[in-house]
Amino acid sequence: MIRYSLFIALFLMLQACGGEEKVELKTAKQKYSYVLGVEIAKPFITEAPFNKMDKEKLIEGFNQKVKDSDFEGLSKTVTKCIGQTGKEFNEKYNVESSLAVGKINRLRFEGYFNDLDAMSLIDIEMVQRGFSDGLKKQDIEVLKNEDRKKIMASFEVEMNKKYAKITEQFKSTGEQFLAMNKTKKGIITTASGLQYEVIKTGKGEKPTAESTVKVHYQGTVPEGGIFDGSIGREPVTFVLNQVIPGWTEGIQLMNPGSKFKFYIPQELAYGGNPPPNTIIKPYSPLIFEVELISIEKAAAPEMGINPQGIR
Repeated sequence: MIRYSLFIALFLMLQACGGEEKVELKTAKQKYSYVLGVEIAKPFITEAPFNKMDKEKLIEGFNQKVKDSDFEGLSKTVTKCIGQTGKEFNEKYNVESSLAVGKINRLRFEGYFNDLDAMSLIDIEMVQRGFSDGLKKQDIEVLKNEDRKKIMASFEVEMNKKYAKITEQFKSTGEQFLAMNKTKKGIITTASGLQYEVIKTGKGEKPTAESTVKVHYQGTVPEGGIFDGSIGREPVTFVLNQVIPGWTEGIQLMNPGSKFKFYIPQELAYGGNPPPNTIIKPYSPLIFEVELISIEKAAAPEMGINPQGIR
């Protein structure tokens, strides 16, 4: 009878605390995994409109494993809540979108560490707990005697080892792709290493590096995934010398009405620093199908145009 009473008391205490005891961080792996989870949670506390989302559903979503093929459907769900600009907030879709955002963050987190062959460094249960505690601001108590910077410094050492090893593989794979691609019929290679094929030839003068051009484009990685493009949207206008070197060089080979396919070596693209939140790997070649619509007479106004795949 005494044991039963103690059990009931403990159960009620845990219920009052949200059903979770304070986590104990015993190993370095547990510590930095927990801090990573806390860091992932921060935008959902401070940044609008994400700070309006249902925190319990964010946690529920983050605790679920999802497949890469689920990403498109999840993104559509989120758009219903925050709109195309990401600045709206429709309360009607809060619950389902919060769940979807949690899943997307889990997918991106695991995707990043899988790409670097670094999942062995992570205690995923501690990442989940850090995410949950971070949203509830319970991490302050858990980490009150810990030096967060020191924890992450030790993690950075291990990640740098993984990064150096895997990015060397990315670089080698990209070089092999371009070496094979240049042997294909119709592929032309310039002195810089840029490869291209002519799909359609237009007429008129070709642009210079200082020209403002209007294009339609689609960007893919050698594995086949699309990371950016203007197809189905308005064409993109930009000054040619303000984009990646592969574009600056390649589009000067075109005249209006032309359509080319470019195979851009990593050193003419992003090298080891691809844009965040894309499928572009470090040192990856990029493939662009580009249609030059026109060369504009005047410089484009400063409107903050920044297509993911070309800056």
